[in-house]
Amino acid sequence: MADVVIGKEIDKTGAEVTVKLAPTIGNSKIVPFFLKNYAKLIEDGLAHPIITFNNKNKAVYAEINGQVVGHIVYEVQEDVAKTGWITFSCIDDNFRQRGIYNILHRHFETTVKQAGSKKIASHVHVTNMPRQASCASVGMKPVFYRMEKELK
Repeated sequence: MADVVIGKEIDKTGAEVTVKLAPTIGNSKIVPFFLKNYAKLIEDGLAHPIITFNNKNKAVYAEINGQVVGHIVYEVQEDVAKTGWITFSCIDDNFRQRGIYNILHRHFETTVKQAGSKKIASHVHVTNMPRQASCASVGMKPVFYRMEKELK
């Protein structure tokens, strides 16, 4: 399946942002952007190095002048709420503070609502303050904390 345009908006700098839906990740043009940014998060200790992909993963992503500048990769889970689970989201460093995450998130919410989702969720590393702030900016809040202890 080909990626499809699901919206166009203007960011805080006046640039046109094209928002697309990738019904599958493998054939989408977001793959190089995704891999580069995911590797950086792992290197910085802000993401778990194991991520499971299956044929349920989709993405809502943003382009400016044909360049991928951000994405929200997600799947709709098969729980009672059909939770829209955000697997990984990222905005290119050169395009931050322009409202692109909020643009993407609006389209993501609309997309998962149309798929029957009643809520959205995401794991966020305790030290990933930018991600915690982006979640808060779209109305997400902490629900529980995972506690761990390294055994020596």
